[in-house]
Amino acid sequence: MTKKQITTLLFASLLISVIASALTFSGTVWYMKNHRQFNLDEMLTSFSFQTEEAPSDQPVFHSLDKLVLSVKGSRQTHFVMLELAIATYQPERIKNIDNYMPVVRNALLKLFSNKTYEELQNQPTIDALQEEVKQTLLTAFADTHIARDIDDVLLTKYVIQ
Repeated sequence: MTKKQITTLLFASLLISVIASALTFSGTVWYMKNHRQFNLDEMLTSFSFQTEEAPSDQPVFHSLDKLVLSVKGSRQTHFVMLELAIATYQPERIKNIDNYMPVVRNALLKLFSNKTYEELQNQPTIDALQEEVKQTLLTAFADTHIARDIDDVLLTKYVIQ
C-alpha cells in the first residue's frame, strides 16, 4: 500500500466514525422524544452541577408514619406503638424519606423482634431506647443518600401494652 492509499483509508475510517456517532446521537434523541416524552433541556440540565443548599439554622422535624410492632412477653404477645420524628438541618434532602418507610418498618421490626416485653418495661431510660432506634435507622439508611442528612431520631410517642 502506498502512503496515499493509507491516508485515504484513514480519512475514510475517520469520516465513517463521525457519521456513525452523529447518527447514533440523533437517533437516540429522536427515540427519547417520541417514546418517553424526553426533554433534551431536562437532560442537559440534569448534567449540571447541583448547588449545595445552606443548612438551616434551626432543625426541621419530619414525622414518620405510626408503627405498631409486636414483642414477646412471658405469658402473651404485647404491642409497641411508636411515632418517630426525624430532625434535620437539610430539610430539602430528606423530603422523600416517606418513600423509605418500608426500610424504616423493616429495621424497627428486626430491632423489636429481639426484645421482650419485660426488657422494654425495665428499660432504664427512654434515651437509651431512642439512641438504639436512631442507630438502627442510620444503619438501615447507610446505603442511601438520606443517612448523612439525619441529625437525630426522636421518639414522639411510645406506648407498650
